Amino acid sequence: MNLGHIVAGYDKGTERLTIEHDVPASIFEEVRSLAKVPDTDRHALGSYPLSVSAIRRLALRLPAPLNVDAYDWYLEPVASEA
Repeated sequence: MNLGHIVAGYDKGTERLTIEHDVPASIFEEVRSLAKVPDTDRHALGSYPLSVSAIRRLALRLPAPLNVDAYDWYLEPVASEA
């Protein structure tokens, strides 16, 4: 099992995880930087909030809508089979 990452959207009203978008390995370092993951967590094993400006930049890179009004967004690790 390998480590992958998602951009996770939590509903601002319920605080429930509602949307998940896979982060392609090809843009992981960019997303890691946008999430301001510290160097002490090179693999981004924690959950890191993404700012509105970071989400707007990611919206240009991910093939999915990222609504900043309805959701709080985070970079989070996930186990993957790949």
